[in-house]
Amino acid sequence: MNNEEEIQIVRELDFKAFNIALKSNGIVYVLFKDDCLINIELQNKLLHFYRDVTGGKLMPFIFLAAENVSITKEAKENAIFIEDQSMVGASAVVVNNFAYKLIANFYLKINKPRRPYKVFSNEQDAVKWLKTVTLEA
Repeated sequence: MNNEEEIQIVRELDFKAFNIALKSNGIVYVLFKDDCLINIELQNKLLHFYRDVTGGKLMPFIFLAAENVSITKEAKENAIFIEDQSMVGASAVVVNNFAYKLIANFYLKINKPRRPYKVFSNEQDAVKWLKTVTLEA
């Protein structure tokens, strides 16, 4: 039996710039779609939607990005300030190119997230790691 086939979408919010899906494996998947610009306004919207999808409890998240996704300098700096307001209990960032890998690792080194954060080159490894992380209440 293939575990990938068993995973169902429990709750999904789909917008032009991003998609948020809570799946039956207990992980929230966030996909930033093509040409998405992550700015402070979008971060604030995401905080609201994360709380909605998770029912207000900390959960593991997988972040994925399509083509030409970028983040403003202000949003990079703001990310650490909003961490305590977020329902993101652990972040697995899946990168599919070198530029995204640089951005994700730069965030890790500069901002030093207080919650578990790790960069992966594939979704399967990200899921395995998230299943081992204990989320703090």
